[in-house]
Amino acid sequence: MNRQERRRFGIKKKDPMISIKQSDIDRMKEEATEKGCKLAFNLMLALPAMVIHDKYGLLMKKEGRVGRFVDLCMEQYKCYEEGYITLQELAKCLKDEAGVKIKGWY
Repeated sequence: MNRQERRRFGIKKKDPMISIKQSDIDRMKEEATEKGCKLAFNLMLALPAMVIHDKYGLLMKKEGRVGRFVDLCMEQYKCYEEGYITLQELAKCLKDEAGVKIKGWY
């Protein structure tokens, strides 16, 4: 983009050009992958644990138990996705109310 185009679009500064080594890109990918895996595992563990803590009585009826458990887990996950709860809040609640401490929480 030349100077005339930048003026027309109202851009005051040029975007700086940054050089990054391939090893830095690989390291950033590994860190992002590790962080994503930890987050996914914590969600996979915390959400069902919270469902069992909150709704265990509903799950005791043998017929349809698995379906109800899946529905309750999806309901808990929807709350997480919509921002009603966070992983930190789940961890604190599980620790305070159920006495469960999950290692590896952020």
